Amino acid sequence: MFPTLLNTVAAGVGLYILRSLHLLYASSKRQRNFPPGPPTVPFIGNILDFPREQLQFKFTEWSKKYGAIYSLKVMHLTIIVLNSPTAVKEIIDKRGATSANRPASVIADIVTPNNLNLGSGQYANDTWKALRKASVHMLRPENMDLFKPFQRAEVIQLLWEMSTTPETFWEDIARMTTSFFMGVIYGIRAPRATSYAARAFTETNKEFIECMDVGKAPPVDVFPILNAVPARFSGWKQRALSLKKRQEELFGYLLDIVKARVIRGQNNGAFMEEAYTHAEKWGLSPPLLLNLGGALLQGSDTPAGIVQNFVLFLSAHPEAQKKAQMEIDAVVGMDQPPTWEDLPRLPYMHAFIEECMRFRPIAPLALPHAMSEDETYDGMLFPKDAIVFMNVWGIMHDEKYYEEPEKFIPERFLAHPLGVRPDVEDDPARRDLSFGGGRRVLANLIWAFNFSPAIKPSGEVVPPDLWAFSDGITFAPRPFKTTIAVRSPEKKDIIRRLFLEQTELFKPFEQDLQAQDTEYIQRVRETIRMSSQ
Repeated sequence: MFPTLLNTVAAGVGLYILRSLHLLYASSKRQRNFPPGPPTVPFIGNILDFPREQLQFKFTEWSKKYGAIYSLKVMHLTIIVLNSPTAVKEIIDKRGATSANRPASVIADIVTPNNLNLGSGQYANDTWKALRKASVHMLRPENMDLFKPFQRAEVIQLLWEMSTTPETFWEDIARMTTSFFMGVIYGIRAPRATSYAARAFTETNKEFIECMDVGKAPPVDVFPILNAVPARFSGWKQRALSLKKRQEELFGYLLDIVKARVIRGQNNGAFMEEAYTHAEKWGLSPPLLLNLGGALLQGSDTPAGIVQNFVLFLSAHPEAQKKAQMEIDAVVGMDQPPTWEDLPRLPYMHAFIEECMRFRPIAPLALPHAMSEDETYDGMLFPKDAIVFMNVWGIMHDEKYYEEPEKFIPERFLAHPLGVRPDVEDDPARRDLSFGGGRRVLANLIWAFNFSPAIKPSGEVVPPDLWAFSDGITFAPRPFKTTIAVRSPEKKDIIRRLFLEQTELFKPFEQDLQAQDTEYIQRVRETIRMSSQ
């Protein structure tokens, strides 16, 4: 009897293995009605062809062979890549009800479980809807307009930092964008790149973005069985749990500051003050309230990368920099930095920004989407759970529409508002890429500084590397060195004076600073006052 039982168990296990292999074999094949794509290999699909880094380059190469829409198979996963504005509009915009999900991510679910993150949330359930409703309400344009003076103040501090310690420009740009977002969301700024909240956010957000990146190690989403390994034996799971803890500590620290300020009656207009006050009315439980501010804050890394990109291309293209400076000098003058009202009168600066965004898009594949239901377009099936990428890089480097797309030519956006060739009919669904918040920052940088390549102690010039960019969801330049010089002694005096003038505007956002930050800003301002006498 016992051998018979063993034989039965063995047969059952064997059947289970055979069934699993059959399912894997079937799921790794491209079905006939799927979009076309590279040939698949039994059981593994296109996993051997799938790039491990800089996906956008291989995706663009494949688009030239397989067209505007094609598919890949990575084991059981189906990946569909959109390579034209029309494809993006048809699938992402018109079919948003079925394409708006995010891909399943075991690591992201460990870090922010229960659909608590707007960026990585998979399903439009009540949690996601409550978070989105609150964020849309708080981020409405009239609310953002109230913080324009605060943004100007943060930009002026950046000008002061770059005029006094140009060697730390990279960290200071990140400080400026993080400080602005923290001020808007939580009502507390970061006067230094080493301020606790700014430093903690930079570290944790970098890790979170990496865990959102499809195709990165560990491949737990490709091999779900890895998730069964206990945390004590799994380094990646330990790191995810550590990140979860550190994020919650940071967001809890910031939210506690908001709560205490509201109780004191010293509100400064921060968005989370309103969310905390109306939490019950808006359906925001404590976990939702904690993660709402954090999800909004996570958007600050993209503007930092864009501004760093501006500096890189100003350093690499002195002719373009000179044209932009001549335009700003003629329109704005030498005595004051550009204002919001000046921006519409700076067409070349706008063209420079647009070309930066086209030439090195900050999100070359955007955030991937996932299909919540089967969808059919032009005879092609987009199956449920398929991961959908928008190949922004390929769209912006399509030689059919862009003349010499691998060259940096701002003038293309003066000849055509979308930068495309005048001798072709453009894709009717093409979108404007302009980055509104960056216009003010770039205009101030061009007004204030000359940017040029770094110089070694030996005198050797170091040309900017236009390919040294990060890999992943965000395509930002890696830290680089450049030479930054204030354009005149008079401008340096103007920057110093303007920085002091922001003191009163900054004060409402400095009432909750840690002691070392308070001491720092008091010391800096007193030093500037003394030097100005």
